Amino acid sequence: MEASDYCIITTSTDSKENADAITQRLLEKKLVACVQSTTIQSAYHWERKIIESEEIRLQMKTKRSLFENIQTEIEHLHTYDVPEIIMVPMAGANPPYLQWIEEETIST
Repeated sequence: MEASDYCIITTSTDSKENADAITQRLLEKKLVACVQSTTIQSAYHWERKIIESEEIRLQMKTKRSLFENIQTEIEHLHTYDVPEIIMVPMAGANPPYLQWIEEETIST
């Protein structure tokens, strides 16, 4: 079990309802072991305007091999035309935590 086999996936959305729907679907399908949510302030370019809004960031712990499945689920449920879906491989992590992720997600 190598830390590089695991990752953190991040997305952000505009409502608690959408964040909850994404969280529940990914947990129910055992695509992720954990989802943490945080309210953030965002500023970005969209349709030739600068937008400032409150969003909810979801940070998910999972296996890299599940990324495409997770991406598909997020794209299906997300309210944005262009959702942020970023995967960052883990460079290191404590072995018991990696084992927990392994046990709580589907086999690939």
